[in-house]
Amino acid sequence: ARASLGLAVQSLGGSVMADASAPSMAETTTISNAVYWAMLSLGAANLLPWLSFLTLADYFLDIYGDNSMEFYFPAVSTTVLVGAATLNLLYGQALSFDVRVRVPTFVMAASLLAVPLVDLAMRAGLASRFGFAITLVSVLVNAFCSAVAQSSLYGLAALFGDGATQALQSGQGVMGVVSVLLRVVSNVVLAGRPSTSMFAFCSCGSALLAGSVAAYARAVCDDSVAARLAAYERRRLSATATATAGALDQMLLPAEGRPAPSRWLSASEVWLESLSAFLVFVTCLACFPGLATSLTSPTLGSWFPLLMVAAYNCGDLFGKTLPARARLVSRRSLPAWVSAHLLFVPLFLLLLRAPAGRGGASDALPLGCTFVLGVSTGYIGCMALVLVGEHAGSAEEKELWGTASSFSLMLGLTAGSLLSFALSAAFASPS
Repeated sequence: ARASLGLAVQSLGGSVMADASAPSMAETTTISNAVYWAMLSLGAANLLPWLSFLTLADYFLDIYGDNSMEFYFPAVSTTVLVGAATLNLLYGQALSFDVRVRVPTFVMAASLLAVPLVDLAMRAGLASRFGFAITLVSVLVNAFCSAVAQSSLYGLAALFGDGATQALQSGQGVMGVVSVLLRVVSNVVLAGRPSTSMFAFCSCGSALLAGSVAAYARAVCDDSVAARLAAYERRRLSATATATAGALDQMLLPAEGRPAPSRWLSASEVWLESLSAFLVFVTCLACFPGLATSLTSPTLGSWFPLLMVAAYNCGDLFGKTLPARARLVSRRSLPAWVSAHLLFVPLFLLLLRAPAGRGGASDALPLGCTFVLGVSTGYIGCMALVLVGEHAGSAEEKELWGTASSFSLMLGLTAGSLLSFALSAAFASPS
């Protein structure tokens, strides 16, 4: 009954435009439509490995005989995410964006094929325990590469300026919904053939990841951003050439010659937005898939998990696109919105302790709450990330701030995943 409820976990974060009622916090920069769509493609592709493993929960249940992968996968992924994001935050600026985006994306494309290769090996006689272990290694590799690429893309988006972060997160929202639809189609068309469905799903995902590298190449060459990126790279190379611990700090030296702040002091400029992103995603992961995995439907049966996934992903996508039409959150009001978002934890605990219903309204309630959770996570998380890019600062500071906020997001994923285990153990109904 706990299959596949983790699908939407990584469809997190969001994007919006600047508050029309507030003064601009940074110089206005505009990206072209080509860059916007390229960044949207990169955001969607970066989410693919996570979504692929989660939407294959029915396949893993069939081949391994239980749903252990559902628990091991989030634990391994989120732990690796934090480690990789920490390394990227500390040392990422020593490497070019080409290295931090192209290389891990190609590795993800290759490692996603581990699942069908393991399937073939198990058909040839490989023990299931070894197949499970190899799959988890693939999860680890994908999580590491995804974290490096994603945090680098956030830094790149902050450097590019207006609209780039929105494009990244909109791409993730779209992919969350599309992945559910693809999985539904594959399950219906290839009913009774989970291995064939898995082969098709993983192959398409790997091809899309490889293709997203072309989108990256198109984005960095576009006239609207090429000059900014080239200037950043010249300063980065000049700083790293000294090979000293303080070199990267000197990249933050203001034009007027004031003493450069430390990297940590510079990152503290966006502490409120980073803390907000952390709390938003802690709450989301604690509720979904955490507490939601204990909810069942006697009438919808095995379709209930997929409907829960669809409810969250549709809400998340709506939350990410809504702010472009209605900007409601500013830096001043952000703490109030985040505080309200925290109330989802007791709400889902109440759903968990409620007596099981027999369909109808009892099914609609958890589905509706999950949809609203998606809207709230997409909208408030989106604002926390985009507000980071509205701070005035140098290109290097913006890149650092984008990376730092992405690190907070991933730390929230890990903390929320651990909290969900504790809450489920403490409050799950004894049934």
